[in-house]
Amino acid sequence: MKPLRALIVEDSDDDAALLLRELQQGGYEPVHARVQTAESMKQELFDSAWDIVFSDFSMPYFNAFDALALLRSTGLDLPFIIVSGTIGEDRAVMAMKSGAHDYILKGNLKRLVPAVDRELREAQIREERRRAEAVVHHLAYVDPVTQLPNRARFLEQVEEAVQAGLRDEHLVALLLMDLDRFKEVNDTLGHDYGDDLLQQVGVRLRQALLPSDTVARLGGDEFGILLPHLASHEAIDPVIRALHDSLDVPFMMDNIPIAVEASMGVALMPEHADSANVLMQRADIALYRAKGLASDYTIYSPRFSPQSPEWLGLMAELRDGLEQNQLRLYFQPKLDIRTGRITGCEALVRWQHPRHGLILPSRFILVAEQTGLIGPLTEWVVIEALKSCQELCHSQMQVKMSVNLSARSLHDTRLLQMIAQAIEAAGARPEQLMLEVTESAIVLDPQRAKENLLALSQMGVALSIDDFGTGYTSLASIKQLPVNEIKIDQSFVTNMLSDPKDAMIVRTVIDLGHNFGMTVVAEGVETRDVLNALGALDCDGVQGYFIGRPQPGPLLGQWLAESPWIVGSAGQAGY
Repeated sequence: MKPLRALIVEDSDDDAALLLRELQQGGYEPVHARVQTAESMKQELFDSAWDIVFSDFSMPYFNAFDALALLRSTGLDLPFIIVSGTIGEDRAVMAMKSGAHDYILKGNLKRLVPAVDRELREAQIREERRRAEAVVHHLAYVDPVTQLPNRARFLEQVEEAVQAGLRDEHLVALLLMDLDRFKEVNDTLGHDYGDDLLQQVGVRLRQALLPSDTVARLGGDEFGILLPHLASHEAIDPVIRALHDSLDVPFMMDNIPIAVEASMGVALMPEHADSANVLMQRADIALYRAKGLASDYTIYSPRFSPQSPEWLGLMAELRDGLEQNQLRLYFQPKLDIRTGRITGCEALVRWQHPRHGLILPSRFILVAEQTGLIGPLTEWVVIEALKSCQELCHSQMQVKMSVNLSARSLHDTRLLQMIAQAIEAAGARPEQLMLEVTESAIVLDPQRAKENLLALSQMGVALSIDDFGTGYTSLASIKQLPVNEIKIDQSFVTNMLSDPKDAMIVRTVIDLGHNFGMTVVAEGVETRDVLNALGALDCDGVQGYFIGRPQPGPLLGQWLAESPWIVGSAGQAGY
Protein backbone atom coordinates (compact mmCIF):
# COMPACT_ATOMS: atom_id res chain seq x y z
CA MET A 1 0.00 0.00 0.00
CA LYS A 2 1.24 3.49 -0.90
CA PRO A 3 0.89 6.12 1.85
CA LEU A 4 -1.11 9.19 0.85
CA ARG A 5 -1.78 12.31 2.92
CA ALA A 6 -5.08 13.62 1.62
CA LEU A 7 -6.91 16.81 2.59
CA ILE A 8 -10.62 16.42 1.74
CA VAL A 9 -12.79 19.52 1.36
CA GLU A 10 -16.24 17.94 1.76
CA ASP A 11 -19.38 18.50 3.83
CA SER A 12 -20.57 14.87 3.59
CA ASP A 13 -19.07 12.08 5.70
CA ASP A 14 -20.53 9.45 3.38
CA ASP A 15 -19.01 10.99 0.23
CA ALA A 16 -15.64 11.31 1.96
CA ALA A 17 -15.84 7.63 3.00
CA LEU A 18 -16.60 6.56 -0.60
CA LEU A 19 -13.59 8.52 -1.84
CA LEU A 20 -11.28 6.99 0.77
CA ARG A 21 -12.51 3.47 -0.01
CA GLU A 22 -11.82 3.99 -3.71
CA LEU A 23 -8.27 5.12 -2.88
CA GLN A 24 -7.72 2.05 -0.68
CA GLN A 25 -8.97 -0.28 -3.38
CA GLY A 26 -6.54 1.43 -5.77
CA GLY A 27 -3.52 0.60 -3.59
CA TYR A 28 -3.31 3.72 -1.43
CA GLU A 29 -3.24 3.93 2.36
CA PRO A 30 -4.68 7.39 2.96
CA VAL A 31 -4.21 9.52 6.06
CA HIS A 32 -6.78 12.28 5.81
CA ALA A 33 -8.49 15.27 7.32
CA ARG A 34 -11.92 16.55 6.26
CA VAL A 35 -12.69 20.26 6.25
CA GLN A 36 -15.68 22.26 5.02
CA THR A 37 -14.81 25.88 5.76
CA ALA A 38 -12.05 28.24 4.68
CA GLU A 39 -10.84 28.63 8.26
CA SER A 40 -10.46 24.89 8.89
CA MET A 41 -8.77 24.31 5.53
CA LYS A 42 -6.32 27.12 6.15
CA GLN A 43 -5.49 25.69 9.58
CA GLU A 44 -4.86 22.21 8.18
CA LEU A 45 -2.61 23.56 5.43
CA PHE A 46 -0.66 25.46 8.07
CA ASP A 47 -0.41 22.62 10.62
CA SER A 48 0.26 19.57 8.44
CA ALA A 49 1.93 18.48 5.22
CA TRP A 50 -0.33 17.10 2.48
CA ASP A 51 0.21 15.26 -0.80
CA ILE A 52 -3.08 16.10 -2.48
CA VAL A 53 -6.35 18.02 -2.06
CA PHE A 54 -9.80 16.68 -3.01
CA SER A 55 -12.67 19.17 -3.06
CA ASP A 56 -16.41 19.02 -3.54
CA PHE A 57 -17.51 21.59 -6.09
CA SER A 58 -20.22 23.26 -4.02
CA MET A 59 -20.97 23.34 -0.27
CA PRO A 60 -23.23 25.60 1.81
CA TYR A 61 -20.42 27.86 3.07
CA PHE A 62 -17.50 26.98 0.79
CA ASN A 63 -16.82 25.90 -2.79
CA ALA A 64 -14.04 24.54 -4.98
CA PHE A 65 -13.10 27.97 -6.39
CA ASP A 66 -12.60 29.38 -2.87
CA ALA A 67 -10.63 26.30 -1.81
CA LEU A 68 -8.42 26.54 -4.88
CA ALA A 69 -7.77 30.24 -4.32
CA LEU A 70 -6.89 29.57 -0.67
CA LEU A 71 -4.46 26.80 -1.66
CA ARG A 72 -2.77 29.02 -4.22
CA SER A 73 -2.42 31.84 -1.69
CA THR A 74 -0.24 29.59 0.48
CA GLY A 75 2.26 29.02 -2.33
CA LEU A 76 1.94 25.23 -1.99
CA ASP A 77 2.02 23.22 -5.21
CA LEU A 78 -0.39 20.36 -4.45
CA PRO A 79 -2.54 18.44 -6.91
CA PHE A 80 -6.13 19.74 -6.63
CA ILE A 81 -8.85 17.39 -7.86
CA ILE A 82 -12.54 18.32 -7.81
CA VAL A 83 -14.83 15.42 -6.83
CA SER A 84 -18.42 16.49 -7.34
CA GLY A 85 -21.89 15.07 -7.74
CA THR A 86 -22.79 17.40 -10.59
CA ILE A 87 -20.74 19.98 -12.46
CA GLY A 88 -21.59 21.65 -15.70
CA GLU A 89 -19.15 21.65 -18.60
CA ASP A 90 -18.68 25.43 -18.46
CA ARG A 91 -17.86 25.33 -14.76
CA ALA A 92 -15.53 22.39 -15.24
CA VAL A 93 -13.58 24.33 -17.88
CA MET A 94 -13.52 27.39 -15.62
CA ALA A 95 -12.21 25.29 -12.73
CA MET A 96 -9.41 23.86 -14.85
CA LYS A 97 -8.44 27.34 -16.05
CA SER A 98 -8.35 28.46 -12.42
CA GLY A 99 -5.75 25.82 -11.59
CA ALA A 100 -7.63 22.61 -10.78
CA HIS A 101 -5.79 19.57 -12.10
CA ASP A 102 -8.82 17.34 -12.79
CA TYR A 103 -12.44 16.79 -11.90
CA ILE A 104 -14.17 13.48 -11.10
CA LEU A 105 -17.89 12.82 -10.85
CA LYS A 106 -18.92 11.10 -7.61
CA GLY A 107 -21.02 8.66 -9.61
CA ASN A 108 -17.98 7.54 -11.63
CA LEU A 109 -15.03 7.17 -9.22
CA LYS A 110 -13.26 4.68 -11.48
CA ARG A 111 -11.29 7.62 -12.89
CA LEU A 112 -10.13 8.67 -9.41
CA VAL A 113 -7.08 6.44 -8.88
CA PRO A 114 -5.60 6.92 -12.40
CA ALA A 115 -6.05 10.67 -11.97
CA VAL A 116 -4.34 10.57 -8.55
CA ASP A 117 -1.46 8.48 -9.96
CA ARG A 118 -0.97 10.94 -12.80
CA GLU A 119 -1.15 14.10 -10.72
CA LEU A 120 1.19 12.82 -8.00
CA ARG A 121 3.66 11.87 -10.72
CA GLU A 122 3.35 15.35 -12.30
CA ALA A 123 3.74 17.00 -8.89
CA GLN A 124 6.94 15.02 -8.30
CA ILE A 125 8.31 16.13 -11.68
CA ARG A 126 7.51 19.76 -10.84
CA GLU A 127 9.25 19.43 -7.47
CA GLU A 128 12.36 17.89 -9.04
CA ARG A 129 12.41 20.70 -11.59
CA ARG A 130 12.19 23.30 -8.81
CA ARG A 131 15.04 21.64 -6.95
CA ALA A 132 17.16 21.59 -10.08
CA GLU A 133 16.38 25.27 -10.70
CA ALA A 134 17.28 26.04 -7.09
CA VAL A 135 20.64 24.32 -7.54
CA VAL A 136 21.29 26.25 -10.75
CA HIS A 137 20.25 29.49 -9.05
CA HIS A 138 22.56 28.74 -6.12
CA LEU A 139 25.49 28.09 -8.43
CA ALA A 140 24.75 31.20 -10.48
CA TYR A 141 24.08 33.62 -7.64
CA VAL A 142 25.85 32.38 -4.48
CA ASP A 143 29.56 32.63 -3.75
CA PRO A 144 30.74 29.05 -3.01
CA VAL A 145 33.29 30.13 -0.38
CA THR A 146 31.25 32.48 1.83
CA GLN A 147 27.71 31.47 0.80
CA LEU A 148 27.01 35.17 0.35
CA PRO A 149 25.48 36.58 -2.85
CA ASN A 150 28.04 36.72 -5.65
CA ARG A 151 28.72 39.60 -8.04
CA ALA A 152 25.92 38.68 -10.46
CA ARG A 153 23.27 38.55 -7.73
CA PHE A 154 24.64 41.67 -6.04
CA LEU A 155 24.32 43.66 -9.27
CA GLU A 156 20.69 42.57 -9.51
CA GLN A 157 20.06 43.63 -5.91
CA VAL A 158 21.71 47.01 -6.51
CA GLU A 159 19.49 47.52 -9.57
CA GLU A 160 16.37 46.62 -7.56
CA ALA A 161 17.38 48.97 -4.72
CA VAL A 162 18.11 51.84 -7.12
CA GLN A 163 14.76 51.46 -8.85
CA ALA A 164 12.93 51.35 -5.50
CA GLY A 165 14.91 54.36 -4.26
CA LEU A 166 14.02 56.39 -7.34
CA ARG A 167 10.37 55.40 -7.05
CA ASP A 168 10.01 56.04 -3.31
CA GLU A 169 12.54 58.90 -3.16
CA HIS A 170 14.86 57.53 -0.51
CA LEU A 171 18.66 57.23 -0.31
CA VAL A 172 20.61 54.11 -1.29
CA ALA A 173 24.25 53.55 -0.31
CA LEU A 174 26.71 51.23 -2.01
CA LEU A 175 30.01 50.33 -0.34
CA LEU A 176 32.85 48.36 -1.90
CA MET A 177 35.36 46.89 0.56
CA ASP A 178 38.81 45.51 -0.21
CA LEU A 179 40.80 43.63 2.44
CA ASP A 180 44.34 44.93 2.88
CA ARG A 181 47.20 42.41 2.58
CA PHE A 182 44.86 39.43 2.20
CA LYS A 183 47.41 37.92 -0.17
CA GLU A 184 49.79 37.51 2.75
CA VAL A 185 47.37 35.09 4.43
CA ASN A 186 47.06 32.99 1.27
CA ASP A 187 50.82 32.95 0.69
CA THR A 188 51.76 32.27 4.31
CA LEU A 189 49.02 29.92 5.53
CA GLY A 190 47.53 28.60 2.29
CA HIS A 191 44.30 29.07 0.36
CA ASP A 192 42.22 26.96 2.76
CA TYR A 193 43.01 29.43 5.54
CA GLY A 194 42.33 32.28 3.15
CA ASP A 195 38.89 30.86 2.38
CA ASP A 196 38.22 30.40 6.09
CA LEU A 197 39.17 34.02 6.71
CA LEU A 198 36.82 35.21 3.96
CA GLN A 199 33.99 33.20 5.53
CA GLN A 200 34.62 34.75 8.95
CA VAL A 201 34.83 38.24 7.48
CA GLY A 202 31.50 37.68 5.72
CA VAL A 203 29.85 36.60 8.98
CA ARG A 204 31.13 39.64 10.89
CA LEU A 205 30.09 42.08 8.19
CA ARG A 206 26.63 40.52 8.10
CA GLN A 207 26.31 40.85 11.89
CA ALA A 208 27.26 44.55 11.76
CA LEU A 209 24.35 45.41 9.45
CA LEU A 210 20.57 45.48 9.49
CA PRO A 211 18.62 42.45 8.17
CA SER A 212 17.49 44.52 5.17
CA ASP A 213 21.10 45.28 4.17
CA THR A 214 23.10 43.03 1.85
CA VAL A 215 26.67 41.74 2.00
CA ALA A 216 28.12 40.04 -1.08
CA ARG A 217 31.49 38.67 -2.07
CA LEU A 218 32.39 40.10 -5.45
CA GLY A 219 35.56 38.09 -5.98
CA GLY A 220 39.03 37.78 -4.49
CA ASP A 221 39.12 39.81 -1.28
CA GLU A 222 36.47 42.32 -2.38
CA PHE A 223 33.06 42.60 -0.72
CA GLY A 224 30.02 44.63 -1.72
CA ILE A 225 27.63 46.12 0.85
CA LEU A 226 24.23 47.51 -0.09
CA LEU A 227 22.18 49.74 2.20
CA PRO A 228 18.84 49.96 0.34
CA HIS A 229 17.13 52.30 2.85
CA LEU A 230 19.59 54.89 4.15
CA ALA A 231 17.85 57.29 6.53
CA SER A 232 20.10 60.28 5.75
CA HIS A 233 23.54 61.24 4.50
CA GLU A 234 24.76 61.39 8.10
CA ALA A 235 23.65 57.79 8.69
CA ILE A 236 26.46 56.40 6.55
CA ASP A 237 29.20 57.26 9.05
CA PRO A 238 27.92 55.00 11.87
CA VAL A 239 27.56 52.13 9.39
CA ILE A 240 31.15 52.55 8.21
CA ARG A 241 32.38 52.66 11.82
CA ALA A 242 30.39 49.53 12.66
CA LEU A 243 31.88 47.68 9.68
CA HIS A 244 35.43 48.66 10.60
CA ASP A 245 34.78 47.84 14.28
CA SER A 246 33.56 44.39 13.29
CA LEU A 247 37.03 43.65 11.88
CA ASP A 248 39.01 45.07 14.81
CA VAL A 249 39.20 41.86 16.84
CA PRO A 250 41.82 39.55 15.24
CA PHE A 251 40.52 36.46 13.48
CA MET A 252 41.74 33.17 14.92
CA MET A 253 43.14 30.80 12.32
CA ASP A 254 44.40 27.56 13.85
CA ASN A 255 45.17 29.47 17.08
CA ILE A 256 47.00 32.15 15.08
CA PRO A 257 45.55 35.67 15.48
CA ILE A 258 45.17 37.37 12.09
CA ALA A 259 44.60 41.13 12.02
CA VAL A 260 42.48 42.33 9.11
CA GLU A 261 42.19 45.88 7.85
CA ALA A 262 40.06 47.09 4.97
CA SER A 263 39.58 50.02 2.62
CA MET A 264 36.13 51.13 1.52
CA GLY A 265 34.70 53.21 -1.27
CA VAL A 266 31.22 54.68 -0.88
CA ALA A 267 28.73 56.00 -3.44
CA LEU A 268 25.21 57.29 -2.76
CA MET A 269 22.07 57.29 -4.86
CA PRO A 270 20.79 59.73 -6.12
CA GLU A 271 23.58 62.13 -5.12
CA HIS A 272 26.32 60.36 -7.06
CA ALA A 273 24.37 58.30 -9.60
CA ASP A 274 20.85 57.30 -10.56
CA SER A 275 21.65 53.93 -12.14
CA ALA A 276 23.10 50.72 -10.73
CA ASN A 277 26.06 50.51 -13.14
CA VAL A 278 27.22 54.08 -12.56
CA LEU A 279 26.73 53.69 -8.80
CA MET A 280 29.00 50.61 -8.85
CA GLN A 281 31.58 52.42 -10.95
CA ARG A 282 31.68 55.41 -8.64
CA ALA A 283 31.96 53.28 -5.52
CA ASP A 284 34.88 51.55 -7.24
CA ILE A 285 36.47 54.93 -8.01
CA ALA A 286 36.10 55.89 -4.34
CA LEU A 287 37.63 52.55 -3.25
CA TYR A 288 40.60 53.05 -5.55
CA ARG A 289 41.03 56.54 -4.12
CA ALA A 290 40.88 55.20 -0.53
CA LYS A 291 43.59 52.63 -1.26
CA GLY A 292 45.74 55.27 -2.92
CA LEU A 293 45.48 57.48 0.15
CA ALA A 294 45.87 54.53 2.56
CA SER A 295 42.54 55.64 4.05
CA ASP A 296 39.91 53.54 5.82
CA TYR A 297 37.23 54.83 3.48
CA THR A 298 36.48 57.49 0.90
CA ILE A 299 33.09 58.79 -0.19
CA TYR A 300 32.90 59.45 -3.90
CA SER A 301 33.37 63.02 -5.09
CA PRO A 302 32.98 64.34 -8.65
CA ARG A 303 36.55 65.64 -8.49
CA PHE A 304 37.83 62.04 -8.46
CA SER A 305 37.06 61.44 -12.13
CA PRO A 306 36.22 63.17 -15.41
CA GLN A 307 32.56 63.90 -15.84
CA SER A 308 32.11 64.50 -19.55
CA PRO A 309 29.29 62.57 -21.24
CA GLU A 310 31.89 61.17 -23.64
CA TRP A 311 33.90 59.73 -20.74
CA LEU A 312 30.83 58.12 -19.21
CA GLY A 313 29.94 56.73 -22.62
CA LEU A 314 33.37 55.14 -22.95
CA MET A 315 32.88 53.43 -19.60
CA ALA A 316 29.81 51.68 -20.96
CA GLU A 317 31.37 50.82 -24.34
CA LEU A 318 34.81 49.56 -23.33
CA ARG A 319 33.62 46.07 -22.43
CA ASP A 320 32.04 45.72 -25.86
CA GLY A 321 35.23 47.04 -27.41
CA LEU A 322 37.26 44.33 -25.71
CA GLU A 323 34.78 41.55 -26.57
CA GLN A 324 34.36 42.68 -30.19
CA ASN A 325 38.10 42.79 -30.96
CA GLN A 326 38.28 46.57 -31.35
CA LEU A 327 41.64 46.88 -29.56
CA ARG A 328 44.89 47.20 -31.52
CA LEU A 329 48.55 46.91 -30.54
CA TYR A 330 51.26 49.29 -31.71
CA PHE A 331 54.93 48.64 -31.02
CA GLN A 332 57.67 51.19 -30.36
CA PRO A 333 61.26 49.89 -30.72
CA LYS A 334 63.95 50.18 -28.05
CA LEU A 335 67.54 50.61 -29.22
CA ASP A 336 70.76 49.42 -27.58
CA ILE A 337 73.02 52.49 -28.01
CA ARG A 338 76.31 50.57 -27.91
CA THR A 339 75.45 48.01 -30.58
CA GLY A 340 72.87 49.92 -32.63
CA ARG A 341 70.52 46.96 -32.30
CA ILE A 342 66.76 46.91 -31.77
CA THR A 343 66.49 44.48 -28.88
CA GLY A 344 63.04 45.26 -27.55
CA CYS A 345 59.65 46.78 -28.31
CA GLU A 346 57.11 48.40 -26.05
CA ALA A 347 53.53 47.27 -26.72
CA LEU A 348 51.11 50.20 -26.76
CA VAL A 349 47.39 49.52 -26.85
CA ARG A 350 44.96 51.56 -28.94
CA TRP A 351 41.18 51.35 -29.21
CA GLN A 352 39.77 51.40 -32.74
CA HIS A 353 36.39 52.83 -31.75
CA PRO A 354 33.65 52.45 -34.38
CA ARG A 355 32.59 56.12 -34.01
CA HIS A 356 35.49 57.98 -32.41
CA GLY A 357 38.27 56.39 -34.45
CA LEU A 358 41.63 55.50 -32.91
CA ILE A 359 41.61 56.29 -29.18
CA LEU A 360 44.89 56.57 -27.25
CA PRO A 361 45.27 54.74 -23.90
CA SER A 362 45.37 57.99 -21.92
CA ARG A 363 41.63 58.25 -22.59
CA PHE A 364 40.55 54.73 -21.64
CA ILE A 365 43.07 53.09 -19.26
CA LEU A 366 41.57 54.96 -16.30
CA VAL A 367 38.15 53.85 -17.52
CA ALA A 368 39.39 50.24 -17.58
CA GLU A 369 40.70 50.54 -14.02
CA GLN A 370 37.45 51.99 -12.75
CA THR A 371 35.20 49.44 -14.45
CA GLY A 372 37.16 46.34 -13.47
CA LEU A 373 38.26 45.68 -17.07
CA ILE A 374 41.95 46.41 -16.52
CA GLY A 375 42.64 42.73 -15.76
CA PRO A 376 41.16 41.33 -19.01
CA LEU A 377 42.67 44.25 -20.95
CA THR A 378 46.17 43.64 -19.56
CA GLU A 379 45.91 39.91 -20.21
CA TRP A 380 44.88 40.58 -23.81
CA VAL A 381 47.85 42.94 -24.33
CA VAL A 382 50.35 40.44 -22.87
CA ILE A 383 49.03 37.58 -25.01
CA GLU A 384 48.94 39.58 -28.25
CA ALA A 385 52.36 41.15 -27.61
CA LEU A 386 53.95 37.76 -27.00
CA LYS A 387 52.24 36.29 -30.06
CA SER A 388 53.86 39.06 -32.13
CA CYS A 389 57.14 38.24 -30.40
CA GLN A 390 56.81 34.61 -31.44
CA GLU A 391 56.08 35.60 -35.04
CA LEU A 392 59.25 37.71 -35.10
CA CYS A 393 61.22 34.78 -33.68
CA HIS A 394 60.06 32.64 -36.59
CA SER A 395 61.53 35.33 -38.88
CA GLN A 396 64.85 35.17 -37.00
CA MET A 397 64.21 38.54 -35.30
CA GLN A 398 64.70 38.32 -31.54
CA VAL A 399 63.15 41.08 -29.42
CA LYS A 400 61.80 41.30 -25.89
CA MET A 401 58.26 42.65 -25.51
CA SER A 402 57.52 45.27 -22.84
CA VAL A 403 53.99 45.70 -21.50
CA ASN A 404 52.81 48.39 -19.08
CA LEU A 405 51.16 47.34 -15.82
CA SER A 406 48.63 49.71 -14.28
CA ALA A 407 48.59 50.36 -10.54
CA ARG A 408 45.52 48.20 -10.07
CA SER A 409 47.04 45.30 -12.00
CA LEU A 410 50.28 45.54 -10.02
CA HIS A 411 48.40 45.06 -6.74
CA ASP A 412 45.90 42.50 -8.03
CA THR A 413 46.08 39.24 -6.09
CA ARG A 414 45.46 37.36 -9.36
CA LEU A 415 48.32 39.05 -11.27
CA LEU A 416 50.77 36.13 -11.14
CA GLN A 417 48.20 33.62 -12.32
CA MET A 418 47.08 35.94 -15.11
CA ILE A 419 50.64 36.55 -16.39
CA ALA A 420 51.47 32.83 -16.27
CA GLN A 421 48.29 31.97 -18.19
CA ALA A 422 48.96 34.68 -20.77
CA ILE A 423 52.51 33.45 -21.39
CA GLU A 424 51.22 29.91 -21.81
CA ALA A 425 48.38 31.03 -24.10
CA ALA A 426 50.89 32.80 -26.37
CA GLY A 427 53.22 29.80 -26.44
CA ALA A 428 56.05 32.04 -25.24
CA ARG A 429 58.72 32.00 -22.54
CA PRO A 430 58.80 34.30 -19.49
CA GLU A 431 62.18 35.68 -20.60
CA GLN A 432 60.52 37.19 -23.68
CA LEU A 433 58.40 39.50 -21.51
CA MET A 434 59.22 42.68 -19.60
CA LEU A 435 56.60 44.38 -17.43
CA GLU A 436 56.83 48.13 -16.86
CA VAL A 437 55.43 49.71 -13.69
CA THR A 438 55.46 53.33 -12.56
CA GLU A 439 56.86 54.67 -9.31
CA SER A 440 53.45 56.02 -8.34
CA ALA A 441 51.93 52.54 -8.72
CA ILE A 442 54.52 51.06 -6.36
CA VAL A 443 53.93 53.54 -3.54
CA LEU A 444 50.17 52.75 -3.37
CA ASP A 445 51.00 49.53 -1.50
CA PRO A 446 54.80 49.01 -1.40
CA GLN A 447 54.62 45.66 0.40
CA ARG A 448 52.16 44.05 -2.01
CA ALA A 449 54.02 45.57 -4.98
CA LYS A 450 57.29 44.12 -3.72
CA GLU A 451 55.75 40.66 -3.27
CA ASN A 452 54.25 40.61 -6.76
CA LEU A 453 57.43 41.93 -8.38
CA LEU A 454 59.57 39.36 -6.57
CA ALA A 455 57.28 36.54 -7.70
CA LEU A 456 57.29 37.80 -11.30
CA SER A 457 61.08 38.03 -11.26
CA GLN A 458 61.34 34.47 -9.94
CA MET A 459 59.04 33.42 -12.77
CA GLY A 460 61.62 34.77 -15.23
CA VAL A 461 59.82 37.97 -16.27
CA ALA A 462 62.01 41.10 -16.55
CA LEU A 463 60.89 44.26 -14.73
CA SER A 464 61.22 47.95 -15.49
CA ILE A 465 60.34 51.13 -13.59
CA ASP A 466 58.73 53.49 -16.08
CA ASP A 467 58.76 57.31 -15.89
CA PHE A 468 61.56 57.20 -13.34
CA GLY A 469 62.14 60.48 -11.58
CA THR A 470 58.51 61.60 -11.61
CA GLY A 471 57.28 59.51 -8.67
CA TYR A 472 58.15 59.02 -5.04
CA THR A 473 60.17 55.82 -4.93
CA SER A 474 62.98 56.05 -2.40
CA LEU A 475 66.46 54.81 -3.20
CA ALA A 476 66.13 52.27 -0.41
CA SER A 477 62.95 50.78 -1.88
CA ILE A 478 64.48 50.54 -5.37
CA LYS A 479 67.42 48.64 -3.91
CA GLN A 480 65.01 46.07 -2.48
CA LEU A 481 63.07 45.55 -5.71
CA PRO A 482 64.11 42.96 -8.35
CA VAL A 483 64.19 45.58 -11.10
CA ASN A 484 66.17 44.99 -14.32
CA GLU A 485 65.65 48.38 -15.90
CA ILE A 486 64.75 51.97 -15.14
CA LYS A 487 63.41 54.33 -17.80
CA ILE A 488 64.19 58.05 -17.59
CA ASP A 489 61.04 60.03 -18.18
CA GLN A 490 60.97 61.97 -21.45
CA SER A 491 60.25 65.22 -19.58
CA PHE A 492 63.94 65.22 -18.54
CA VAL A 493 65.33 63.88 -21.82
CA THR A 494 63.60 66.27 -24.23
CA ASN A 495 65.30 69.41 -22.91
CA MET A 496 68.53 67.93 -21.58
CA LEU A 497 70.64 69.79 -24.19
CA SER A 498 69.20 73.17 -23.29
CA ASP A 499 68.49 72.78 -19.57
CA PRO A 500 71.52 71.98 -17.35
CA LYS A 501 69.25 70.79 -14.54
CA ASP A 502 67.56 68.22 -16.78
CA ALA A 503 70.97 67.12 -18.02
CA MET A 504 72.14 66.66 -14.42
CA ILE A 505 69.04 64.61 -13.59
CA VAL A 506 69.63 62.37 -16.59
CA ARG A 507 73.29 61.85 -15.66
CA THR A 508 72.35 61.12 -12.03
CA VAL A 509 69.72 58.56 -12.95
CA ILE A 510 72.11 56.77 -15.31
CA ASP A 511 74.79 56.58 -12.60
CA LEU A 512 72.21 55.47 -10.02
CA GLY A 513 70.88 52.71 -12.25
CA HIS A 514 74.34 51.40 -13.05
CA ASN A 515 75.35 51.45 -9.38
CA PHE A 516 72.36 49.22 -8.64
CA GLY A 517 73.21 46.91 -11.57
CA MET A 518 70.27 48.04 -13.70
CA THR A 519 69.97 48.88 -17.37
CA VAL A 520 68.97 52.50 -18.05
CA VAL A 521 66.73 53.47 -20.97
CA ALA A 522 65.93 57.08 -21.94
CA GLU A 523 62.52 57.88 -23.37
CA GLY A 524 61.56 60.70 -25.73
CA VAL A 525 64.67 60.68 -27.96
CA GLU A 526 63.75 62.74 -31.03
CA THR A 527 67.10 63.91 -32.45
CA ARG A 528 70.55 62.57 -33.29
CA ASP A 529 72.12 65.11 -30.94
CA VAL A 530 70.16 63.82 -27.94
CA LEU A 531 71.04 60.25 -28.91
CA ASN A 532 74.75 61.14 -29.06
CA ALA A 533 74.58 62.98 -25.73
CA LEU A 534 72.98 59.96 -24.03
CA GLY A 535 75.65 57.72 -25.54
CA ALA A 536 78.33 59.99 -24.08
CA LEU A 537 76.68 59.62 -20.65
CA ASP A 538 76.88 55.81 -21.02
CA CYS A 539 73.10 55.37 -21.21
CA ASP A 540 72.27 51.78 -22.24
CA GLY A 541 69.18 52.18 -24.35
CA VAL A 542 66.85 54.71 -25.91
CA GLN A 543 63.31 54.94 -27.17
CA GLY A 544 61.62 57.72 -29.12
CA TYR A 545 60.56 59.02 -32.53
CA PHE A 546 64.16 59.30 -33.76
CA ILE A 547 64.52 55.53 -33.29
CA GLY A 548 61.06 54.70 -34.55
CA ARG A 549 57.46 55.73 -34.17
CA PRO A 550 54.94 53.20 -32.79
CA GLN A 551 54.18 50.70 -35.55
CA PRO A 552 50.88 48.81 -36.02
CA GLY A 553 51.29 45.16 -35.15
CA PRO A 554 50.86 43.82 -38.70
CA LEU A 555 53.59 46.19 -40.00
CA LEU A 556 56.14 45.62 -37.23
CA GLY A 557 58.02 42.81 -38.96
CA GLN A 558 58.30 44.79 -42.20
CA TRP A 559 59.51 47.90 -40.33
CA LEU A 560 62.16 45.95 -38.46
CA ALA A 561 63.36 44.32 -41.66
CA GLU A 562 63.65 47.68 -43.45
CA SER A 563 64.84 49.88 -40.58
CA PRO A 564 68.35 51.38 -40.53
CA TRP A 565 68.94 49.74 -37.17
CA ILE A 566 70.16 46.19 -36.64
CA VAL A 567 67.52 43.80 -35.28
CA GLY A 568 68.57 41.93 -32.13
CA SER A 569 69.62 38.33 -32.67
CA ALA A 570 69.53 35.36 -30.37
CA GLY A 571 71.66 35.86 -27.30
CA GLN A 572 71.31 39.64 -27.29
CA ALA A 573 70.21 41.17 -23.98
CA GLY A 574 66.82 42.77 -24.56
CA TYR A 575 65.32 45.65 -22.69
